[in-house]
Amino acid sequence: MPPDDTLVQASELVSDDFRILPAQPPNRGTILRTGSQKQQSKDHSTRITGGELFSIFLKAGLAFGGGLGILAVMEDELVSKRHAVSRDEFLSIYGIARIVPSGTMTALAVAYGYKFGGLSGTVIALTALSLPVFVLTIALTIAYHYLRNSRLFDLLPVTIMPAALALIVVAALKLGKDVFRPSLELIIAGVAFSLALFLRLNPALILLAGGALGALVLQKAEEQNDTKKKGPEK
Repeated sequence: MPPDDTLVQASELVSDDFRILPAQPPNRGTILRTGSQKQQSKDHSTRITGGELFSIFLKAGLAFGGGLGILAVMEDELVSKRHAVSRDEFLSIYGIARIVPSGTMTALAVAYGYKFGGLSGTVIALTALSLPVFVLTIALTIAYHYLRNSRLFDLLPVTIMPAALALIVVAALKLGKDVFRPSLELIIAGVAFSLALFLRLNPALILLAGGALGALVLQKAEEQNDTKKKGPEK
């Protein structure tokens, strides 16, 4: 065989081996798996140690303003500062805590303690949340016994009470800022507020009804989105 023919055949083989193939679209399952892996990696990287858990709930237990004051501290620590949970997850867990028979803040301590530390985390969170209440209640009871006839108690309505009310208002605004916009969630929130204020319905029943209604609305919205996505593909 002539040398030129050999070179031509070799070049054809090389060109066949290195031909450019058309780009293939990524597999949808691969995309979903990659997104899931990224989310799992993100969730796994968010950790709260036992010491941090104790510090968070000790600070929450020292908050003025009752439940909403404590809730504001939890939201600030877990959502805003540490990004340990999303705002939607925080509100969902709060809604569940409102339904259970025990105190709402106690239920939240159990939920987040178990989420970040298992059974030991639950004990840590409950201890940290209850410790300030235990100590301050005893201290204030002793103080009241000796100072109940003092003029210091006349200052409470114009000092601590307004500050506690301000904390409650700030907590409500921070938790509801994602809802206070023209949306279906705002309508549901308005209806729930009216039912609780004017009809005096049980908050647990309102939460259950709101959850069921929200699930139905969400399902319909997802079906509509799927229909819209399938339309252009056809």
